[in-house]
Amino acid sequence: MKKNLYYRTVFKRSNVFKEGALAFFMAFCSWPRLLLEVFVRKNFGERYFSFSTAMFIAGILALLPLIYNEVLGRVYGSGLPAFIFLFGSWYGYLAWFIYACLQRREEIKRLPSVFDFGRFSLSTGEISPRFREIEIGGERVDIRTIETLLEPGLFAVVGISLWVSAQPIGIIIFISSIFYSLSYMAAYRQGDHALMDKIDEMICNEEMVNIFVEGQDPSETRGVSYYGRRPADPETRRRLVDAFMEADDVVEAV
Repeated sequence: MKKNLYYRTVFKRSNVFKEGALAFFMAFCSWPRLLLEVFVRKNFGERYFSFSTAMFIAGILALLPLIYNEVLGRVYGSGLPAFIFLFGSWYGYLAWFIYACLQRREEIKRLPSVFDFGRFSLSTGEISPRFREIEIGGERVDIRTIETLLEPGLFAVVGISLWVSAQPIGIIIFISSIFYSLSYMAAYRQGDHALMDKIDEMICNEEMVNIFVEGQDPSETRGVSYYGRRPADPETRRRLVDAFMEADDVVEAV
């Protein structure tokens, strides 16, 4: 498809800030999502899952209860039984998290090589078949519902249950589940807009003659408008239409 310079200059550039905000939000959510998805997915892409990042996060989480106990213990006083009651489940979660990360790392080693075009390096992993078997209203749920609602919803329930049981790890799990859901919502929104951009550009390509040369109303051009002055001569306008189109760069193997 030819690039439509008019569309990309007038319409598409208005989405730059929004796309940047979505990209920032998705990057910010990567850590909370990592805390959960290693338990429900497998076979991640080698550039998507970082074992070193996972261990760094685990190290931070391992230190937080110690810092908490050191600071508040001096103020209110706390003993070993109270610490075990509050953070036993915290360190139990961390042990399970590290074990799951080790499994995910071993899976990546066994996958086909990215450099042999055998695997998408940014794959978010394979969804558990158990989620795919869930039905709502008599129909199997789609992947979008699983990623934005069911997977994070499962962890939200677990997090709330631990939270009301006075287990601090429940707060971490619950908050991570919210970021999990929002990050996938942002990813799907980004995908929707990428597709709509392509569709809009195709429509704009097809309507360029109508809006620029013939000056038709948006009601006749599927909503496409031309903003700006146009040469008075119709033939000049017709020649200028070609200037709005730019061929995509195509790289061919030699």
